[in-house]
Amino acid sequence: QASPTSTNTVNMTSQPLLKPRHNAAAGLLHDWANVIVLTGIFALSSFALSQGEDSMGHAVVIAVTAAYLVGDVLWIALEPTMVKTPMSVIAHHVVTLIVIMDTVEYASHRVNASRALLVEVNTVLLTLRRLLGRPAWCEICFYLTWVLIRLVWFPALGTALLASTFGLDSPLAALPSPLSALVVEVQPPAVRSYASIAFAAVVLLQFYWTLAMGQSVLKGGGVSEKKAGPEKSSMSVDMRLPLAIFVLVIAMTGGLLKLMLPSDSTFLSSKAASEL
Repeated sequence: QASPTSTNTVNMTSQPLLKPRHNAAAGLLHDWANVIVLTGIFALSSFALSQGEDSMGHAVVIAVTAAYLVGDVLWIALEPTMVKTPMSVIAHHVVTLIVIMDTVEYASHRVNASRALLVEVNTVLLTLRRLLGRPAWCEICFYLTWVLIRLVWFPALGTALLASTFGLDSPLAALPSPLSALVVEVQPPAVRSYASIAFAAVVLLQFYWTLAMGQSVLKGGGVSEKKAGPEKSSMSVDMRLPLAIFVLVIAMTGGLLKLMLPSDSTFLSSKAASEL
C-alpha cells in the first residue's frame, strides 16, 4: 500500500548520496509492477473472503503479500530514485509486515489480513490516476474507495483488533443496521498487541494522508497535476534487478505457504473437534 504522496520524483534532500537524476524508466516499471501485483492481492483477498473465514485462500493472500512487501523493500532500497520518498515507503512496508506477523502465527486471524488488504484496490487506483493522467472514472473510483475503505472500513477493523487485544467489547457492537456490517468478529486467541497497535497507527496515518490530500486539492495541486513523461535519456532500464526480485518473491511465497498450510490443517481439525 502506497501513500498518496508517493510519486516518481527524486528526493534529493533526504537521500544526498543518490543518483542526481530520477530513474523514470525504472519508476514506470515499478508503477506497473505494483498495479499488477496489488490488483492480484485485492482479487485474492476478495475471493478468500467469499469462501469464508476458514478458507485456505487467506494463507495464500498473506504469503503473496509478505513476499511482495519484502521484495519491494529490497527493490526500492537498491533503486531508491524510483519513488519520491523511499524511506517512508519502506517504513510503511515494514509496519505492514509487523501487522501480518500475527496472521502468520495464528490461522484463525488470517481472515483479518484479507479484510485489511481490500485497501489495495484504492492503491491501484492511486497509481493508475497518476499513470493515466487522472481520467474522470479513475478519480471518482479513487475518492470513493478512499472514503469507504480507508476512512470507514479501516477504523472499524482497527477497533475490532484493539478490542481483541485488550479483551474489550467492540464499541461498534451497538450500531444499528446497516451500520452493523462494520462490526468485525475477531476469533480467539487475542490479537498480539504489536499487531493491533501497529494497525491502529496505520489507521491514524489514513487520516493524516486525507488531511494532506485535502490541503493539496484546495491549493489546486491535487487536481491539475499530471504525470510527466519519462526523459528520453532515462528510458533504458536494467532488468536484472527486477527479475531477481521477481524470483525472490516467488520463492518466498512458496516458502511461506509451506510454513502456513500445515498449521491451517491443524487449526481446522481442532476447530472441528471443538464443535463435536
